[in-house]
Amino acid sequence: MNSEETTLKLQNKVAIVTGGGSGLGRAMCIRLARDGARVVVADLNLAAARDTVAAIAAEQGEAVAMQADVARREDVERVARDTVARFGAIDVLVNNAGIVGEFVKTAEVSDESWDRVLNVNLKSIFFFCRQAIPQMLKQGGGVIINIASTAGLVATTAGIEYTAAKHAVVGITKEIAYEYGQQNIRAVAIAPGVIMTPMIENLPKEFLDASADFQKQLRAPSGRPGRPEEVASVVSFLASDDASFIHGNTLAVDGGFTLF
Repeated sequence: MNSEETTLKLQNKVAIVTGGGSGLGRAMCIRLARDGARVVVADLNLAAARDTVAAIAAEQGEAVAMQADVARREDVERVARDTVARFGAIDVLVNNAGIVGEFVKTAEVSDESWDRVLNVNLKSIFFFCRQAIPQMLKQGGGVIINIASTAGLVATTAGIEYTAAKHAVVGITKEIAYEYGQQNIRAVAIAPGVIMTPMIENLPKEFLDASADFQKQLRAPSGRPGRPEEVASVVSFLASDDASFIHGNTLAVDGGFTLF
């Protein structure tokens, strides 16, 4: 790793990133490693997680891939246990894994979509926080970064299951900050706007042209979607001591999407 390209502000910190195999999660893993962290790339898709590890290794960073269904308590417990066994700590937890629902109105949402989205987008965060907090208390502190969404701040076309889960992520973040802030555990959240991940890039142009949220992003002050690296840089900042006085807040990284 080129020392001229990084401040190493996270030197020797141990970070778990869920959903680290692709998109936003991969960008977060790479940025955290560039800033000195040893990264656990947790993902349902082990091959994708290993690809992220390979990208980090190519820059002389340190990372390990762990397969996990974040909605399964047993998998979450294993990731936390194996992280401590390998690296001795959990300094940073980034709850990034998430899925979308059916993109239909409330009266049309199926039980299956509600349960699936709430399990992955919300229950997983509770599971990981519940595992990480005792370890953070034991070692004297840590940082929990929950990835919400602009759908956690305002209504969008993402659907009630996604919007409900992301609003709850904001609430979880506040509660953990309230409960543990004076024990040196910081909890903060990020609400990304429309970010050009492979999932968005692969959508048909006609779908994007008809998407109220995508078009709103283009009308926002930024005039464009965001890049994964722009969110990853905020994650790295919040994980560092530079953000030591930020507790319980949800920071919109949305190019101005939520201004109107």
